[in-house]
Parts: sequence; structure tokens; C-alpha cells
Amino acid sequence: MENLLSDDGGLPAKNGTGFSRREVLLGLASTLLATSLLSYPFLSQAEQHTAATNPLQFARFFKISQTLTEHNDIDQGMSARIFTALHNHDAQFTSKVEQISRFLQQDQSAKQLQQQATQAGLQDVLTAIITAWYTGTVGHGQTAELIAYKDALMYRPASDALIVPTYCGNGPLWWTATPPAVNVPL
Repeated sequence: MENLLSDDGGLPAKNGTGFSRREVLLGLASTLLATSLLSYPFLSQAEQHTAATNPLQFARFFKISQTLTEHNDIDQGMSARIFTALHNHDAQFTSKVEQISRFLQQDQSAKQLQQQATQAGLQDVLTAIITAWYTGTVGHGQTAELIAYKDALMYRPASDALIVPTYCGNGPLWWTATPPAVNVPL
């Protein structure tokens, strides 16, 4: 029988006989990511369980999300919540994430990933992922699940000038007061 291990007993010495470097690095990253998620106190046990039992798919989802939103600073905790909600809404979600991850490349733009995934018939999944990140919700109508409100990406473009509309900026019932006078030249 042929010796497939290297002299140090580590990874296979021959190409094609074991894991690629990319698979090993992705596996290590997913393990670290899943472990770090367990320290987020706001994640439910179900969300922690989903991320812990699917660490590779979760890591792929996180990378897909970074590519699609073109934001590298997205929150891992929010990602775990979105991943779990999308997983719960679609039994085939993890396999679709796997398919999309095959199109991922270094320094790829969102448009490039979207074009490749659309050609493979995965446009609906991409739309669901992008919608979840930007609106902070998964699903529609009565089945919609709120993931995050103030952290939804749709508020970032105006974050330097406007507050997230969670509270009334001018006090309760501010709209009942007489509006200020307008200086209009006659």
C-alpha cells in the first residue's frame, strides 16, 4: 500500500489525496468563529446550536454576507441570528449556501458573486440574505422574524447625520404641537 502521509505524519504529501489548504483554513476559521459565537449572551440556545452544529456552513455564510454587503465589519452575532432564521425558513438553506460558496473568490465584488449565483439559479437566496442584512428581518408578512432593528445596514448611509428612528427625537407627541413659523419672503 502506498504511503499517503508526509514524513511528519501530517497532511497528505500528494495532491488530491486529502484536504486542500483552503479547506483546512476554512475549517479552522469556522471552528474559531463558532467558538467565539458561544460568548455572545444575546444568542438563543437554538442559534448557538445551529452555528455550532454547522460551523463550516456558518463560516461560508458569514463570508458570503461580507461579500454581498461589501461590509467586512458586519457582526458575527447578527450573522448567526440571520443564518439561523434563514435556515429555519428554508430546509435547503445550508446546501444553497454551499453552492454559493463555490463561487467565492478572493477580492470578489458583490456584483460578480451575484452574477455567478444568478446563473446557477440562486438569486432568491441572495435576495433573502441581502434583505435580511439591510432590513434586519427574515421572511414576509405574518411569518417575518425581526433579527435586528437599529443594526440593520439600511441605516448606515445616513448614520453620520440621522439617528436610527427607534425613539421620537423631539419628545412624545411632538407632532401635536404647532409647527414653527416659516420665514417666507412675501
